[in-house]
Amino acid sequence: MKAQLQDKKVILYRRVSTTDQKESGNSLNTQHNSLRDFARKNGMNVVNEYEEDYSAKNFNRPEFKKLQDFVKKSKGKVDYILITSWDRFSRNAHDALGVIHNMRELGVEVNCIENWIDHDDPQQLIMMLLYLGIPEVDNRVRSQKVRTCMRQGLKEGRWNVGQPIGYIPGKDPENPNKILMKVDPEKGPSMAELFKEFARGIYSQNELRALPRFRHLNLSRSNLNVQLRNVLYAGKIRVPAYKDEPEELKDALHESLITWETYEKVQYQLAKRRKVKSKTSKFNDLLPLRGHLMCPDCGGNLTGSGSTSETGKRHYYYHCNTSKGCKVRFRVEDVHIGFEHLINDLKPAPQVIELFKLIMKDHYQNAEKTKYAAIEILKKKVKTLEKRQENLLNNMLDKIVTSVVYKKHTDTLDKEILELNIQLRELGDFDNDLHEYINFGSFLLENLGSLYQKANVQIKNKVLSSILEDKLIFTGKNYRTPKFKEAVSHIYLNIKDLERKNAKKGAASKNISFRVPRTRFELARP
Repeated sequence: MKAQLQDKKVILYRRVSTTDQKESGNSLNTQHNSLRDFARKNGMNVVNEYEEDYSAKNFNRPEFKKLQDFVKKSKGKVDYILITSWDRFSRNAHDALGVIHNMRELGVEVNCIENWIDHDDPQQLIMMLLYLGIPEVDNRVRSQKVRTCMRQGLKEGRWNVGQPIGYIPGKDPENPNKILMKVDPEKGPSMAELFKEFARGIYSQNELRALPRFRHLNLSRSNLNVQLRNVLYAGKIRVPAYKDEPEELKDALHESLITWETYEKVQYQLAKRRKVKSKTSKFNDLLPLRGHLMCPDCGGNLTGSGSTSETGKRHYYYHCNTSKGCKVRFRVEDVHIGFEHLINDLKPAPQVIELFKLIMKDHYQNAEKTKYAAIEILKKKVKTLEKRQENLLNNMLDKIVTSVVYKKHTDTLDKEILELNIQLRELGDFDNDLHEYINFGSFLLENLGSLYQKANVQIKNKVLSSILEDKLIFTGKNYRTPKFKEAVSHIYLNIKDLERKNAKKGAASKNISFRVPRTRFELARP
């Protein structure tokens, strides 16, 4: 062979994986010495060398890409690429054969100093396939063992992949040889609070990310969406389907950050928001009423913007669309002062608040009559769906349906059961939450004006969207009678009705205030 290889120009390529480095730190040095000795003994000229610490599962390797570029630029100037063993070259037989073929097209032969192959001898092709195939089989066997061990760990309730935000790596105190992630003392409580906030249905995902208390979590939009769906936070582990085994949900051994009830409420909110995607709005602290005003002349929407005067001062206005020929324009100060009067006139007297509490209690008691009937209906629906799931599982185990069909239908059933369970919990918690809701509602009604003034522009927008049925019409001095949401109008109409009833029954009028918003601010009747 020495005469055949004399004066041939060669590239030396050596590779290890991270695992190789851990097991034998001098692996690259060993390969370097072996390749150099082989080239020297056979009188070969080394034109370049490449080495890297990278996996051999494919050829997407930084140094090998450089090697390929060098070969293409040096066409006719390289005869061989030398490696110490075929598993250093690749652990993917299909990809390796493709690279070897491409190199031969460029006039370069890939060969191994330990198991030399005569590429011109067809019979030696079998040996090369064997040399390339054994590493791939070895890789697949290892992967299968790792996958089996990891799957067994999941079944035991141990999460053995990367930890989600709010958890850090850890060991099982009862079995130090086994992993058991633990709560991150810094980010864990914040993630728990984030789930609870989203479950309330008040904040969007983007609004949560923007809150100062959650910024240290460094959540991107897509990452937050993934985390909110992650069942690990509720102390569960999802074991994926594998071969004939269906997907399972196991109790986890790690400490949960939220309750299962909170997790289900979050999924319910996510499902609702998928159905209705709200159009994004651009908020401006100086123009909080933008989007809620109607032009008194043409009926179009008023927008808002600022303009700079000759003195350089910036002035802001709410105005109509000038391109349509409408010249309606109001100073923001006038519009905001008028709205302050409007919202302050909605503040009822303390006696009216007490009547409001009675109305809320009365409505609740009337709702109680149908609540338990609704609970029974929902329970029957849940049982029916769970029975379908059980039948579906039996059909899969009996091989009447495939695992693919089972997965498709059981996912649909899971979503339906989830929504029903959320409704059941809301009905069940209503009694306990009644006192809190009544106190919050009365506090809001008493302090709506001041709360609005102190709120940021996003909260102001939420308040306006919650109480207004139609857009406000400002005439230059005051507002036309606004039309409020039916619920808001209903509250005030019931208060006035109840006041009249109390007066007819001989209630002590001196203890009841009949103060309601003045006529020009009277709530519009539906």
